[in-house]
Amino acid sequence: DSSNRWKRRTSVVTFTRRLAMEGEFIDEALAICERLRFDEEDLVRKGVGWALKDAMRASPGAKRRGIGMVKAMRGEGVSAVVTLYAVRDLQGAERESVLSVKAR
Repeated sequence: DSSNRWKRRTSVVTFTRRLAMEGEFIDEALAICERLRFDEEDLVRKGVGWALKDAMRASPGAKRRGIGMVKAMRGEGVSAVVTLYAVRDLQGAERESVLSVKAR
């Protein structure tokens, strides 16, 4: 809720490496991503995409949740910045399934 973009960005990117390496704090990170998905600041949106990407690296279950979340966000019309950072590691059919979702 901070008016400071750096605090909003930090709130989400704090989790990134820990998510990818140990799979901890997935629920917390995804909740923050959900809350910040329409942030006006480009740096915050990049942080959201980065956290989603790292969350999807944590485990197969986290990957499914992350893909579902990114698809839902695309359906809501989230910035392409969030999507492109989030799907950076996805390939083939998984990547296409996310990118094929259009805003409602």
